[in-house]
Amino acid sequence: MEIYKQIWDKIEKAENIMLIAHINPDGDALGSSLSLYPILKKMGKKVTVFNATKPLPDYLDFLPNFNKVTDKLPKKIDLTISLDCGSFDRLGLDEKPSFLINIDHHVSNTNYGDINLIEPNHASTSQVIYDILKANNIEIPTDTAVCIYTALITDTGSFQYESVNDKVFECAAEMVRCGVKPDYVAKMLFQRDRLSRLRLLAKAYETIEMCCDGKVAFVEVTKEMMEITGAIKEDTDTIVNSVRAIAPVEIACMLREDDEGIKISLRSKNYADVSKIAVKYGGGGHIRAAGATLKGEFNFEKVKNMLKEDLAKEVKNNK
Repeated sequence: MEIYKQIWDKIEKAENIMLIAHINPDGDALGSSLSLYPILKKMGKKVTVFNATKPLPDYLDFLPNFNKVTDKLPKKIDLTISLDCGSFDRLGLDEKPSFLINIDHHVSNTNYGDINLIEPNHASTSQVIYDILKANNIEIPTDTAVCIYTALITDTGSFQYESVNDKVFECAAEMVRCGVKPDYVAKMLFQRDRLSRLRLLAKAYETIEMCCDGKVAFVEVTKEMMEITGAIKEDTDTIVNSVRAIAPVEIACMLREDDEGIKISLRSKNYADVSKIAVKYGGGGHIRAAGATLKGEFNFEKVKNMLKEDLAKEVKNNK
């Protein structure tokens, strides 16, 4: 594709490059950012991997060059590449850089870059990076492959989501050929659980509320639960997915109290488009996984009452 060549041309001409992903980064955000780091360094570029979040999620600390991620902006930037971020306000920047390439796979992306490469049919932003590298005949080192593969695993729910197709498996297979050890990545991601997360799960599960004939389930995480269990934000990441796994549930909704307000996490199973609901409340995401944050005077009951009508309409319209 011509845009793949255009992006690499911009990279080749720049000297000081900043790689940046959305705040509160997940595996795809950090994996995509770090995937380009060794390649750009080998090209002789001055590279900064920036993320405004502190601390970063420690379950991703095995990613190559994880310790290179900083929350300090470089003094000089010729080119900024944003990865896996649907809107500019989620980058944690006060002002737009001089030239910004926006690479993403979220259908709700607002096209805020000077160049926008949005691939909604890709399973992860890292898969978009893979296509860019292949289109420009760039050799993929093992460190890059680990980051791309990890991002692919996390954003497909270990190859469980509808976004998974033959191209996803081709990308994963190529990363293994480039040196990725799947068992190692799996152990790092899924066999380093914290006791605090398990204790939080037990408390959260007690709040599950079913409605819409069992097709919608709510689960709550309060600040008090977090304090009592010693849990941290990333301990909540998989709660909504596990609630979606309840047999009749089509949409699972987790509400979490944090300093910003009420965080809404939405997941659907078969047909509901939760991205439409998230966008209505100022958020975004994918058809099957989306979220938003409501700031201001909100409590769980108020938010649930607001959401119930939208969620009921979504499951009813798609029966």
